[in-house]
Amino acid sequence: MRRMAEKVFSIIEVAEQDGTWGYSDINFSEERTPGSPAPVEGPLWRQVSPVAIAGTGLAAVGSVGDDRRVYYQDLDRSVVGTAYRSSPPTGRWTGYEVFTSAVGAPSADGGSALAVTGEIGDLRVYYLDDGRRPVRLREGDQEWTYDVCADAPPGSPISPLAAVTAGQVEYVYYLDVRGHVVEASWHGAEGWSFDDLTSGTEGCPMPSPLGRLTAVRRGSASRTVYFLDETDRPVQLEHVVVAGTKKDSEGRTVWRVQRLSAYGAPAAVAGSRPVVVPTADGHPRLYYPDADRLVVEVGFNGLGWDVHHAGAEADRGAGAPAAAEGTSLAAVAGGDHRGVQVYYLGAADAGNGPDGGDGNLIELEGSGAEWTARHLGAELGLPEVATGVPSPITAIYTSGPRVYYTTVE
Repeated sequence: MRRMAEKVFSIIEVAEQDGTWGYSDINFSEERTPGSPAPVEGPLWRQVSPVAIAGTGLAAVGSVGDDRRVYYQDLDRSVVGTAYRSSPPTGRWTGYEVFTSAVGAPSADGGSALAVTGEIGDLRVYYLDDGRRPVRLREGDQEWTYDVCADAPPGSPISPLAAVTAGQVEYVYYLDVRGHVVEASWHGAEGWSFDDLTSGTEGCPMPSPLGRLTAVRRGSASRTVYFLDETDRPVQLEHVVVAGTKKDSEGRTVWRVQRLSAYGAPAAVAGSRPVVVPTADGHPRLYYPDADRLVVEVGFNGLGWDVHHAGAEADRGAGAPAAAEGTSLAAVAGGDHRGVQVYYLGAADAGNGPDGGDGNLIELEGSGAEWTARHLGAELGLPEVATGVPSPITAIYTSGPRVYYTTVE
């Protein structure tokens, strides 16, 4: 048990259900066990899962039925998975699994990013081990198993991580120690392979060493990777299938580079972490903070890219709060995949007024030129987002949006 005055990192879930927002701490509960003494000073908290490490990676996944799983790194640098089951009359966090002790999986590199793909019951969780090689955790019928891509180049100490499944192959993306984009691929019985996309793709620029990369599946077997180049401008790496010809009847696959600045996409603020979501028709929409730390939407329309200055255009031109320096962005598409909700940490130096972020969680909702901003942190009295260390924010959409971040108490 611990009292409120003790300083620990834990994970907050902010969730909308039937139009009402609320939040909970997934590591601690205010509920006392039967027979436990009443607290002397303030609420007495009961720990229900291992606490998070400072700067932990975060990954989450949910089902249509509103079950959820959240993955993070504990103080021993083991990856932990927590489970929420939406059993009537009310759902609850029901338990957790520590993968190092449960299945012997390697410890994670300190603060390693995390990624998750698949559906509950058949999930894959990815991270970098203490040698900074990709690790794949697989959920099976009876237990989890793991595989390490031991021959892949080690990731950089602050490497981002993204993963997609396309066809029957799983793909993991990260930056190696040279700053190159690496694709590590899991092929089932054939095991791992890997490719240096920076060296192997004509015209591919070097990524920003401080930025994040993100990826999304395109169609049934292709995928697209997004990152910021060394001038903090957004770049798309797209894996495409070239149709067969008379000379090459089987066709081939290639990676192609598209610099989105050619369509007017502005440079991002240094060190920002873009995020991508697909539309209902599968087109990507990329979000990141620009040099003024205002959120930008760059969306593919089927022929080219449209740029919307969502942060500046929000609330009929009044504008949304600027993003805090180094904040993560998280975004989810609504139930119809037409509207988008973007979440980030507002800049504390913006002040406490109606235009100020005050260092709390901000929701930016809309699409195209119609956006509204909501100060969830102030509205709900949320615990503050942990600062001073990289603090990822992640979000999923089940029966409504669910946002996750770490706080320190």
